[in-house]
Amino acid sequence: MGGLITRVPETPAPAGPEWLDGLRRESAARLRAEGFPSKKNEAWRFTSVREVVDTAFEAAGPRASAAAEVDALLGDDGTFRVVLAGGRPLLDVAGAAPDGVEVHALSDALAEDPTRLEPVLGRLVDGAHFAALSNALFEDGLLVVLRRGARPEIPVHVVHAATPSDAPSASYPRVVVLAEEGSDARLVESFVDLDPTGDARHFMNAVTEVQVGPGARLDHVRITEGTARSLQLAHLGVALDRDAFYGSRIVALGGALTRLDVRVRFDGPGSEVELDGAYHVTDGEHVDHQLRVDHEAGHCTSRVRYHGLLDGRGHAVFNAMGVVHRDAPGSAAHQVNRNLLLSDDATIDTKPHLEIDCDEVAASHGTTVGALDETQLFYHRSRGIPEPDARSILTYAFVRELLDRVGHPPLVAREARAMLARLPRGESLEELAQGLDQ
Repeated sequence: MGGLITRVPETPAPAGPEWLDGLRRESAARLRAEGFPSKKNEAWRFTSVREVVDTAFEAAGPRASAAAEVDALLGDDGTFRVVLAGGRPLLDVAGAAPDGVEVHALSDALAEDPTRLEPVLGRLVDGAHFAALSNALFEDGLLVVLRRGARPEIPVHVVHAATPSDAPSASYPRVVVLAEEGSDARLVESFVDLDPTGDARHFMNAVTEVQVGPGARLDHVRITEGTARSLQLAHLGVALDRDAFYGSRIVALGGALTRLDVRVRFDGPGSEVELDGAYHVTDGEHVDHQLRVDHEAGHCTSRVRYHGLLDGRGHAVFNAMGVVHRDAPGSAAHQVNRNLLLSDDATIDTKPHLEIDCDEVAASHGTTVGALDETQLFYHRSRGIPEPDARSILTYAFVRELLDRVGHPPLVAREARAMLARLPRGESLEELAQGLDQ
């Protein structure tokens, strides 16, 4: 037995309170017993992780210059920014948090007040495979607390910076978010590579767990701009109390391997979830989204809307499951996945579906896969727009609505430019992105 599994100790080093040490031991034992997934596992049927599991990645080391490198890369986007480099938070250069927001190193929070983390850390994601790997190996992370009634004026921006070295390296960032009762905020997570032209692989295994309290509202933006060598397997777990709102806005732009597993659970009645996503893949890129929403409380609503652009020999996977449990009357669960094929060689495997064990439900699901609408293309050409430009306009319009849902204008503008840079003749539409900056 070799590869990544050799990095999992039989007895992980103590990391804090007994409940956490128990979780780490149990996760290591489970991973050693079950191993990593293969294409024989239904949830991994279309996604190979052989390159990840066959490599004995070294733990990524600290990098003090990472915050300055991120500032140079992203510029001033009007957010309160905290950088995690190699999974470790660089709080000493983050500045003062907005009113009503607490930001702590996860190691400090576990030492000072572990009871506030016990119901959340390691509890909101499925603890198998790569989530178990994170439980066993993570060294630090970030705790973000949105205090009761807090309404910060600017987003909290967590930047996960991959810091590759000369040898294959791995990082295991953990983020815990506690949105207390009545809070209303926007959280952004960005995933960037600080050495995008190097040769060594970097594997990022990121886990984010979010607890949304009674009457709280959280808009959560996740932006991944992958590279030809980036390997990212991530988990997002969310639990909502009564009358809460959670909005997920995901933008995934390529990467050699990018996969996100999302698990959302309604714990209290009257809550609402929106899961929106836009993704683009081209040659040599693989993007996989796995979503599950559990309606365990009644009178809750979930909406899933994902749009994908597939070019070259790109491969995307989309799998969404909505589960309405027996004791959840008055639930509404809706899913749609739309895909635009820009190449005959691109591949999409998509399966939105529902499991309903309750009579009083409003539900729908569907998917579309196709090429550009020839009628719309003819309309643009009849007005003097060259065919290549018309195709770019229609392609961009297909995802523009979901990009707008990111909500913070500087971020929308950046992602619009990043998307346009990936599209055929996207440079001719640059003024569309520039208009977003106004």
